[in-house]
Amino acid sequence: MKRCKQIAPVATPAWACAVLMLVACHSLPARADTAPPKTCAAISYQEYAAAKKQKLLRSQFSSYVRTGRLGQRKYWYCRA
Repeated sequence: MKRCKQIAPVATPAWACAVLMLVACHSLPARADTAPPKTCAAISYQEYAAAKKQKLLRSQFSSYVRTGRLGQRKYWYCRA
C-alpha cells in the first residue's frame, strides 16, 4: 500500500504581497468619506442610477456625487 505525500501549503511571495496590499488598501483613509459641500442634498440610489443612465451625472449647473466605500455609499445632488 502506497502512502501519499501530504503537501503543506506554502506561502509564496506573491500571495504574501497580495495580502499586504489588501490590508494596506483597507486601512488607508478614503478621501471619499469627506462630506460634500453645503450646496448638496442627499438622494436615493435610484435617483442616482436614473441620472447615470441618462448621462446626467455632470452638467453645467449641477452634478451627482457618490461618496463612501463599497457597502457604505451615500449619494448627493449638488448645485453649482
